[in-house]
Amino acid sequence: MRDSAFKRFLVSGYFSGREVWGGVRGMLAEPAFASAATDYDAYWDHREQGAMQPRFEIIAAGIQAGETVLDVGCGDGVLLAHLKAARAIEGIGVDLSRAAVDRARSRGVEARVGSIDAFDAAPAASFDHVVMSEVLEHVADPERFVRRGWSLARRTLWLTFPNIAYFPHRLRLLSGRFPVQWVVFPGEHLRFWSVPDFRRWLGQLGTGVPELRASNGVTLFGLHALWPMSGNLPSPSERKSS
Repeated sequence: MRDSAFKRFLVSGYFSGREVWGGVRGMLAEPAFASAATDYDAYWDHREQGAMQPRFEIIAAGIQAGETVLDVGCGDGVLLAHLKAARAIEGIGVDLSRAAVDRARSRGVEARVGSIDAFDAAPAASFDHVVMSEVLEHVADPERFVRRGWSLARRTLWLTFPNIAYFPHRLRLLSGRFPVQWVVFPGEHLRFWSVPDFRRWLGQLGTGVPELRASNGVTLFGLHALWPMSGNLPSPSERKSS
């Protein structure tokens, strides 16, 4: 039985209220500046087990049963495990961290240590979908990553990123503090984008006009989709058939 519109409104209002309150509290929060991890194995040793994220459902909705997926920066394999269960995909993940890959394999997904460069030796390699979820902000040359991912994707390239213009980050700037986006240590992110900047940036890379979808944020009255500051935004760039 489907939930009533009123119940969905109450649930959305509750979580949206928590989101706003969290943003207000964050104006004065003093995060711990932990010592930087020396590499991504140390990073994953500090991270808790991954969990389902709203963006994973959006990505899954754009993938058909039995299609092939390359997950670049697969981490501990939560997304690939979900796609296998929900879409019966043929997927492979790559990550720089042996610790992350070991976790991914323990979930029953195929994963290997490496990066997207591992596919340079196989120029004919391609996948129906290439996913780079919460990866681009961690690399010094995301332009090269996007172009390589685009060349490997037959149908869609999915990119997700933390939006630096999301309203809690703006509130922290108003209080004279820099936005907090890291999970383990402050040096995780090397690049930052707002939604309009990300759209223009992709356009300049020649990957076509992205379709932007908000995965989280203030969902009441659909504000997460209307405001250009609404959390993590998967950007599927779908190729046109010739």
